[in-house]
This record gives sequence, C-alpha cells and structure tokens, in this order.
Amino acid sequence: MRRLLSGATALAIAGTIALTGLASAAEEPEAPEVMQLPVVLINEVSAMGPNGPLDEAIEIINTSSQQLDLNNWVIRIYNQRNEVIQTIPLVDVTGESVVLAPNGNVGSTLVLTGAEFSGTVTSPNVQPVRFLGEEGIPVHGGVAVFGSAAPNAFKVDGVAFSSAVSAAKEGVHAQPENQRTAQLNGSNTRNLLNQDTNNNQRDFSLQERTF
Repeated sequence: MRRLLSGATALAIAGTIALTGLASAAEEPEAPEVMQLPVVLINEVSAMGPNGPLDEAIEIINTSSQQLDLNNWVIRIYNQRNEVIQTIPLVDVTGESVVLAPNGNVGSTLVLTGAEFSGTVTSPNVQPVRFLGEEGIPVHGGVAVFGSAAPNAFKVDGVAFSSAVSAAKEGVHAQPENQRTAQLNGSNTRNLLNQDTNNNQRDFSLQERTF
C-alpha cells in the first residue's frame, strides 16, 4: 500500500536525486504509452537501507482479480554486468509455492526480505531470503520475475538500476539508491496507479519505503 511522504523526507530524497542526476532526456521515449498490465508486477525494491546493504526487500503484487499460484515462479537478481547472480524460487516457509490473493485483498503481495531488513511487513506472504554476496541486491543491478525457472522462461516483469542490465531493464533504467537515500529509508517504488509502461524510469521513483 502506498503512502505519501512527509515533506522533509520527500524534499531530501528529491534533492538527492537531483544531485546524483537522472538519465538523459535523449534516452527517454518520445511519448508515454501504457502497455497491457502483466498479472504480476514488481511493486517495490529496496537494495539497501539504514542497516546497510543487506537491509533490503522486494515486493511483488498480483494485479488480477483471481487467486494466483506462483508454482515454479522465480525471481532473478542481476549484477551491473547483466549477469544472473541469484535465482530465488517463490516459496513459503514450508517450501510450498506461494499463492497470492486477488488484487485489493490481504495476501495479494509477496515480500522477500534480506538478512538485515529493518522494515515491517503487513502482508502474510513474507519470504526471508539470504541474498548472496556482501551487497545482496546490487544498487546498480536489477530484479526480474519469471513464470518458470527454465533458462528461456518468459520475463513477467523487471526493473534495472543501470543501463547495462538489459535482461531486467524496461525502457530507461530506474534511479539507483545510494547511501543518502538508504539513510532516508528510500526505495524504488512503483507509481500510485500501478501502471506498467515498460519504462522503469517512468514507472518507478525513489520514495520512502512502504514496508
């Protein structure tokens, strides 16, 4: 669930984004075009937080009106060289596949949380994950959801935080987090209307975490 930022936090994160710079206007497509919404979307990614690089989480959401069994679904984590560094099956604490409730209902989201996660999750679907390496989710890497673990599986949705991560990127990459936004409890959060225009820069912005 989205919430509005406090004035101070919004200004601080906006100022940080301005200092770090956005993708150039030349990269931006000429006109927005809203594509057909996938059934499952990446809703929020926090690659670091106040507790450090492993204070991280990924939230996905079921946007359909039907219950959805994520049997065999996986999330792949990419480094900034566009290499898969981890494949995570979407399972509950018993090892069974996660079932997402219809959109708008309790349980329509799944949150994967890192070892040092400092937030609070309201969804009953929480999957603790040992993200690999000292960095876990790379701040200049990417995240993508697939409907199967097969190497040629169809990518359902993805977001990248640098231009090189083409396997996860849609359109122009989203703005990467940094130490400043981490201390402000920021994350890359999808827009309020849950639109998916196949352009990460347009669909995501650095906001205060919602978990």
